[in-house]
Amino acid sequence: MSRAAARWILIGALGALLVLLVGLIAVQGLRTGFSAMQLLAATLFVLPIAGALIGLLWYGRTLGGAVAGRTRAEAAAHASGESFRTVASTMADGIITIDDRSRIQYVNEAAERMFGYTRDELIGNELTMIMPESFRDRLQAGIQRYLTTGKRKLSWESLELPGHQKDGKEFPLEISIGEHTLGDEHVLTGVVRDITDRKRAEETLAESEAKFRRLVASAPDGIFVVNTQGGILDVNPAGEALIGRDRGQIVGHKLAEFIPEERVSVMDRYLTDRLAGHRTTELYDETWRGVGGHKINVQLTSQVVHPPEEQPYLVVSVRNVTNLQEMQRKLLESERWASMGRLASFVAHEINTPLTNISLLTASISRRVSDAEVQERLKKITIQGRIAASITQELLKFSRPGAINPVETNLTDLVRTAVDQSDMFRKPGVVVETDLGKEPVVCTLDPLRIHEVFVNLIKNAYEATSNGRVKIRLEDRGPLVAITVSDTGTGIPPDVQRRLFEAFFTTKKKGEGTGLGLAISRNFVATHGGDITVSSEVGRGSTFTVLLPKQAPSPRRGP
Repeated sequence: MSRAAARWILIGALGALLVLLVGLIAVQGLRTGFSAMQLLAATLFVLPIAGALIGLLWYGRTLGGAVAGRTRAEAAAHASGESFRTVASTMADGIITIDDRSRIQYVNEAAERMFGYTRDELIGNELTMIMPESFRDRLQAGIQRYLTTGKRKLSWESLELPGHQKDGKEFPLEISIGEHTLGDEHVLTGVVRDITDRKRAEETLAESEAKFRRLVASAPDGIFVVNTQGGILDVNPAGEALIGRDRGQIVGHKLAEFIPEERVSVMDRYLTDRLAGHRTTELYDETWRGVGGHKINVQLTSQVVHPPEEQPYLVVSVRNVTNLQEMQRKLLESERWASMGRLASFVAHEINTPLTNISLLTASISRRVSDAEVQERLKKITIQGRIAASITQELLKFSRPGAINPVETNLTDLVRTAVDQSDMFRKPGVVVETDLGKEPVVCTLDPLRIHEVFVNLIKNAYEATSNGRVKIRLEDRGPLVAITVSDTGTGIPPDVQRRLFEAFFTTKKKGEGTGLGLAISRNFVATHGGDITVSSEVGRGSTFTVLLPKQAPSPRRGP
């Protein structure tokens, strides 16, 4: 019999007894009447029974409420436990609970599958059984240290550790650990995730990135990674070589620092358009500052990259095309010279015949006529004929630039002779200085052609200088020889400098020059495998530099 049933039987018996006694007392009182002593005795006899009955009723109600509350709490706890077990059993991540002695108290089905053990094989065993042997001592020591001191060496959020399966296979885990207390016992619960696939994917991204970096590092073109503000995020070795700086002197700097000032706004507009997707043409010709700050011609290609949840950036590939463009320029110039040479040769030959006839007719008339006025006019005709003849000679030189006869020549003496022969063009206020060295410089070249080059350059320097100095310097540079002709004259504007070596271009007055002198000079020097360059500043003078190899190419003949 349950306690509740016994309690209610007792309450019923006491209640019946109390009613019986009260009834008997009432009947006796009606028959004989109540004295004060009898009423007091009856009350004292009934009162304890009534008190006991009331006490039992109150206790039963209180106990019943407590039992009902406990029943509800137990039902709620049971429902909560069932919910937890349902959630835990359906989770993809493993759940493992251990006590303060590292013994496994609970595992869900995902943890069973993950480690290859059944629940019975895991419950009650130490956590170290699912950890690699090399890691077990450290894990055990870390748990005990925490339980003793409350101090952690590592964060308990997203902790990466190796796991050990039943078949001996190790695999990577990501663990997040929580703690709670049951009485005096610490309980640790870990949510365990198998990150094998993620690690494999990360390794494949890392391998891909490493390959990409090797490709970028070995690329012949400079590659710059630029953010939306024009700052350089990364650069490859070719980019370092392109502008002559180490990576540390490039990354973090603005791209504009490596571009000539006059081109910065154009470059900024290009980058802005590319990042905004407005510019569809990727190939772009630009000027940069190369090694030593010298301007170089480059071609750019770029690609906009839009990483997820980050600002876009631009990968700019830069190719130095200075030499290529110079080769193209020389090729075009060579083709132009060839076509112009053929034309000049034709014109010179066609003009020479009538000029010869004019000269013969003028001489014949001069012998037959004694009139002074006629003789004077015939003399002027003869002078003009000689000028025309000299022009045809220049045209013939222009048409046959490749016709050289290189011989071993003392270049020092050749330059000195050119200085002496050009002295007739020097103005009284001009001082000439020579620095030709003390030792002879022997070269294999065509002395007639090169002598004409030097005379032409020195003559031009004298004509450009009214008062001041003209200096001629010879420098032996091993396989090359450099001859510079400098003056302190009027200087040459930049737009004129670009056209100085064009055939038939001249700044002289009409009738004072043909515009072929510098063009022929450069052609003669180029035929020897050399070059002529000019640097000038308006109002401060000019410097022409002739670079010649000591050994000219093998002789060849033009048309």
